[in-house]
Amino acid sequence: MTTVQAGPLPGTTLPIGARLVAGIGCSSAADVAEIVALVEQCLVELGAAPASLIGLVSHSRKANHPGLLAAAQHFDIPVRLLDDAELRADMPTPSPRVLAAIGQPSIAEAAAAAVGPLLLAKRRSSHATCALALCDGRLDLQAQASSPRASIAASTLSTSCAGP
Repeated sequence: MTTVQAGPLPGTTLPIGARLVAGIGCSSAADVAEIVALVEQCLVELGAAPASLIGLVSHSRKANHPGLLAAAQHFDIPVRLLDDAELRADMPTPSPRVLAAIGQPSIAEAAAAAVGPLLLAKRRSSHATCALALCDGRLDLQAQASSPRASIAASTLSTSCAGP
């Protein structure tokens, strides 16, 4: 079992006007209420306002996940889906269970870290995980793979990590 420290990762400071992304891992049993509550809990733990959240990121396998898509609608932000090659490696809390199930040791942290520096290691609920990262512009939240599955998750909200 992996132990996760409470609070932000060591050395983490939340810049004024920070633009955050939430990396989400979830099973098919995760519903919108669970995902929203977990994201909100993570934002509170980090000391960030909900308005600082500009996107959700997850694995491309979740393109049709109703809870994930509804959570993005709840926050009025886009969902960016990543393929295996886009996920970051060497995350602080890998999961042997996730590795065995889908061949990736992390989804929430690896997806969040693909967008920017990880600020809050993954937190768990019954059916979902969430990690928060600072959006530093290395990944366009609006860009999406050309697959039909990925296009389903595109949001109408025009948001970019690059900032105003």
